[in-house]
Amino acid sequence: MKQDLKQELKPRKSIKTKNKIFIGLLLLVLSLSVVLLYPLWLEYQSSEVQRLMKKGVRQESLGRAHDALETYRLVLSESPGEVEAAEALYRMARLWQFDLQDPQQALLKYLQLERDYSDTDKIRLAREAAARIVKFDLRDDMQSIGYYQRLINSQQGEQDNYLYEIADSYFRLENYPQARIELENLLSEYPHSPLTAEALHRKATILVLENRLDEAQQDWQRLADEFPDSSYASRARFNLANLLEEKGELDLALEEYLKLENYPRPLLLDQKIDHLTRRIETRNEVTE
Repeated sequence: MKQDLKQELKPRKSIKTKNKIFIGLLLLVLSLSVVLLYPLWLEYQSSEVQRLMKKGVRQESLGRAHDALETYRLVLSESPGEVEAAEALYRMARLWQFDLQDPQQALLKYLQLERDYSDTDKIRLAREAAARIVKFDLRDDMQSIGYYQRLINSQQGEQDNYLYEIADSYFRLENYPQARIELENLLSEYPHSPLTAEALHRKATILVLENRLDEAQQDWQRLADEFPDSSYASRARFNLANLLEEKGELDLALEEYLKLENYPRPLLLDQKIDHLTRRIETRNEVTE
């Protein structure tokens, strides 16, 4: 009887061993499946996001702004990485800004992009767009100064242009001393900037408003001499002549008026020359 019982136990032991082997093999197969299929799943997800991005771009090109917005929202919810999501958010902001002409919504999207995807290559473009919206669409010059200052702090992009926009905002706020200081910083730090002629013209104008006429004269003279081909050169020479006339330096003023060629307001120039010529003749007659 004992022998019989032992014989009955042997098969059970064998079955238990086989079960362990089977379970082990099953787990191994499942593990391998996960390892092999997960990259394929990621690839599928990635291709799906790319498909959505192409769809959104196509909708944009067809002028279907609202449809494109919905597609980009799907990208934001399904994107496995931040590259596609950042691109989608940037495109959404541009749609609100240019197609739908809602600067407030556009600003919110640009700020969201900066908050959630600060490492994206679109961040500088988003900051520039946000600054322009605040300054030119929302007309908040005080607020725009902070936006442009952030761009300066980033040490990227067109730093001279950011400084000019800050100076312009202070000018519009009628804070002339600070506007002048910002222009002086631009001229000092970026002497070869394409904005130099314009900055000199603005600075001289501010100096006149501050009643610092000798300094304004120097800036207009520099502008006329160093940037004769600039669109601001003729205005600088006209203002210089007018300033010399007000200071009583009539002969020098007439010289400057006569140097003006292709002045955009020729009738005004002719009137100035005729009036000044008569003043000089009257002065000479008195002194004789």
